[in-house]
Amino acid sequence: MATFQRKIAIGDLTLGMYVSKLDCPWHMTPFPIQGFYIDSEEDVTSLAGFCQFVFIDTLRSKSPQSYKPKDVQSKNSRSNTNNNVNTAPANEPIRIQKILVRHPVKYEIKVSFKKELKKAQTIYRDLDRSVTAMATQLQNRTEVDIASAVDSTKLAVASIVRNPDAMIWVTKMKHEGTPLYQHAINCSIWAAILGREIGLSEQKLEILTVGVVLCKVGLFMLPSSSSATIQFSDIRENPLYKKHVTLALKLLSQSKSLSKDIINTVATHEERFNGSGFPQRLKNTEIPLFGQIAGLVDYYETSINSQLNATPLSPSDALSAMYQERDHLFQSKLIESFIQALGLFPPGTIVKLNNQHVGVVTSNQKSKRLQPELIMVLDENKNTIKHRLLDLYAYNQSPSDEPLEIECCLPAGSYDIDISTLYRKTPSFLSNLFS
Repeated sequence: MATFQRKIAIGDLTLGMYVSKLDCPWHMTPFPIQGFYIDSEEDVTSLAGFCQFVFIDTLRSKSPQSYKPKDVQSKNSRSNTNNNVNTAPANEPIRIQKILVRHPVKYEIKVSFKKELKKAQTIYRDLDRSVTAMATQLQNRTEVDIASAVDSTKLAVASIVRNPDAMIWVTKMKHEGTPLYQHAINCSIWAAILGREIGLSEQKLEILTVGVVLCKVGLFMLPSSSSATIQFSDIRENPLYKKHVTLALKLLSQSKSLSKDIINTVATHEERFNGSGFPQRLKNTEIPLFGQIAGLVDYYETSINSQLNATPLSPSDALSAMYQERDHLFQSKLIESFIQALGLFPPGTIVKLNNQHVGVVTSNQKSKRLQPELIMVLDENKNTIKHRLLDLYAYNQSPSDEPLEIECCLPAGSYDIDISTLYRKTPSFLSNLFS
């Protein structure tokens, strides 16, 4: 079938237009490579985070008046990514839910990456100790100290409010300890970053983050949870897995210091937008916002975590998989906000360039997310090289050089790269990177 393409600015897109080409490589975005219709304003907003213009297929495009968006369920049927979640039995269309933050807070970067990174590392270690102690107490059936974990979580929120890039970097570092406990910590960090993006107040961010870090306490009670080699596939095969929410609620209900919102976050974090979750099979607006956020970040962290997942995805692949689940497993606006918060290449992400050199992303500026700053660590033969800073955006402004672009995003730990050592080994000429 012939294709008649027309270049159009993102701001001029309307309902029913068929996007057939982008101004950047498809693999650097979460959008389906075969093209797609503009079904809503959210599609335009999401595109704006990656492109300045697109090409539309004028033969396949329809007028806003005649175009009827596909049923949300059929629109998402192209994805087979269930992440161990059963297909929803409901046949009725899912009504799109909007995120309503009545008075969204607009956050600004308050401190430099270098200054916040040192604090973030300390906060993460303290939170890890608190969560580990809490898990040990649960397994020993002794009095559980939830307050320490709550206090450490609030410090993590304060760090994310000041500069989220530091905590993003810390989640990518190798940590000694139990993978399942660090999964809970990382999920709480992703939740705070998403909450910051949609404008939750700092007080609400604290409530959200405390709820998320406590979501897996039911699993902490399992004897195998402290294993350093356990994977989520093993955890889900445990007959007690689907009872972990009930176990957690039984424990947390004994605490008088935890708010109703925290308890509800734990109670609903395994529910899914299409009703396929558990334990209550809630769907759509029946799931509170914090529960939806908790489920989304749990899905993301499970996808990228190399310690809990035998075949981890890269951050961009994980976000692409999530994008295919819009209004299916998760609310579309939440997914799009999460993508806007992180970008496809968050700080600490390992990437391979089109010249086959490998680097680690260091910047997260929204204005140049597809051409970020990198620390180059491997040559084309994957041999270690002296670390050097490469600003892809600045490099590609020179017409005399062959353009460099990110060919693909790699899973954490690829080529045995440990970003924990980058800051310590960074030569003096790279000091501006962390200032």
